[in-house]
Amino acid sequence: MNLQAIILILVLFAILMAFFSQNKFDYLPIALIIGTIAVISMTTIWNVSQIDILDFINFDTLIFIFAMQIVVYFATNNKVLEYIAIKLIHITKGNNRLLFYLICVFTAIIVAFIEDLTLSLILVPLIYRACKALKIPAGTYMMGMTITINIGAILTPISSLKNLIIGKEFGWGFGEYFANMGILFLITLISTIFLMDRFILKKEEKPTEGNKKILLSMLDPKIVIRSKYYFTMTVIVLLTTFILMIIGLKPAVVAIMSAAVLLLIHYRDTSFSDLKNEIVWKIIILFAILFILSNSLSFFGFSELISSSLFNLLNDNIYLAVLITLGISSLLSAFLAGTPVTIILLPIFSAFIGKGFFPNPIIIAFISGVNMAGNFLPQGSACDLLTLTLAKKYNVSNLNYNRLLKNGSIFATFHFIIILGYTMLYTTILG
Repeated sequence: MNLQAIILILVLFAILMAFFSQNKFDYLPIALIIGTIAVISMTTIWNVSQIDILDFINFDTLIFIFAMQIVVYFATNNKVLEYIAIKLIHITKGNNRLLFYLICVFTAIIVAFIEDLTLSLILVPLIYRACKALKIPAGTYMMGMTITINIGAILTPISSLKNLIIGKEFGWGFGEYFANMGILFLITLISTIFLMDRFILKKEEKPTEGNKKILLSMLDPKIVIRSKYYFTMTVIVLLTTFILMIIGLKPAVVAIMSAAVLLLIHYRDTSFSDLKNEIVWKIIILFAILFILSNSLSFFGFSELISSSLFNLLNDNIYLAVLITLGISSLLSAFLAGTPVTIILLPIFSAFIGKGFFPNPIIIAFISGVNMAGNFLPQGSACDLLTLTLAKKYNVSNLNYNRLLKNGSIFATFHFIIILGYTMLYTTILG
């Protein structure tokens, strides 16, 4: 174990997280400086080879981030998700309870395949327009969306970068996620929708029949389709992408092929140079640096030290191991962005599992903690902050920071109890 190297990397990581978690200052230059300091220190002081440093970086994840941004760009530009959302609103025929149920269920399912911020950017304006036509406050419907987004994020390995990283580390694909997380997803989603309906939505005003007719006349799904050819081809590519991932092909390979196909389909009106500004390059750079910092900690012995200490403390108690995994991942993810938390904790829990514990309940607790803890504090979830920003933009009267904080923390605590009960029962039956 190299104590000096571990201390330096931890300090660098803390500085990076401090800048990443605020919005006043661009974190990219700080990330570049920190990455440079880390690499130079490792190569000159501790003689770590450049090949080893490159091995620290999870290139599959970076390729997936890059390619999926292109896929999502075309899905958004061709209004695929917007069409589906408007179609669902029409199905409700203005029934506000059915509208709420469909928003929550649609959100929870779609976010298992599409990045949460993109989904919020599409759904929040639609929810606002629908509620404005019905002349009812939009806040509860937006709140239901943002709370269920964090529930849906546990269902697949591609729902978030957190899941992709965890899935790659432990060899969990779609089958493993569905088998281990599916029941937990259903229990949490159904109970959350029921409780929100029973204690929040039921007390709010209902739309009149006249307002329902106005809504149906305002929102026509067909008007969002600008090109039927591009719309159809994008839908086919999206469905093929998800099917190939579900049957077990590597997400990074499928994503890059899908991005290439969509660029070829749109070659007449869109080139890569046209959409390169739509790609968030700095997030790719940030994650490369985070991988270097995180895996260098493991390289210098920090992960082994923590996992060994925890293992000795637990004395082979799998139930306590699950509780600690869920507690640590939830606590950190409530205050910090979940993906950096995942990257820093992954080597620790991976070494932890390597000590001989039954892996599945610990992995379930880890996935659930880093995803659903975002509801504890709005600042712990970028999606929550985006929803609040848009709600303020549209002057939504019944959604602000305090209301989301109060209800989000209540449901996050409720979810924590469900996850803990599920993992304990899972351990008892299968452990």
